Amino acid sequence: METIENSNYTVLVVDDDKELNNTLRDALSEVGFNVLTNTSGLKGLETLRSGSRNVDVVLLDYSMPTLDGTQTLEYLNNQFPNIKTIGITGFDTAELPDAYRNKVEKLLTKPIKISDLVDAIHSVLGISVATKAAARKTYWMTLSTWCMLFVVCGYGFFKVFGLLVNGALFSK
Repeated sequence: METIENSNYTVLVVDDDKELNNTLRDALSEVGFNVLTNTSGLKGLETLRSGSRNVDVVLLDYSMPTLDGTQTLEYLNNQFPNIKTIGITGFDTAELPDAYRNKVEKLLTKPIKISDLVDAIHSVLGISVATKAAARKTYWMTLSTWCMLFVVCGYGFFKVFGLLVNGALFSK
């Protein structure tokens, strides 16, 4: 599963919708990411400035009070240029200003499918989809091998047991 691979990364969710923050935190934690949440651009920037956690990706809502997504993104790009950003919005992307739409690495519209979000995070972090697919294929091949071994050993056990019960194994 992706849990071990994801546990190396921290995601900061910055959205004024507390319920969405909790949903994203729970879903991303479930697949192994370390997740922080903030309800405003200012609080998100404070979290980054505190340096208590090394944040790899910021999920940034566009429409927020005080500092909107564009303003927050400008500070992020100036002060934390190595942090990847994924824009999340309920707006039609054509309505968004270029300063936001063109400066986030990925842009997702709400409602967000968690699988799409995880794929977007992997994409901006440079985690290859082929690597994930190869890991899943290896897992299934290993599982299949163990199942086959179990079936073969089980068959052998019952075959020997049947011969013992019938007395055919030790009869003259």
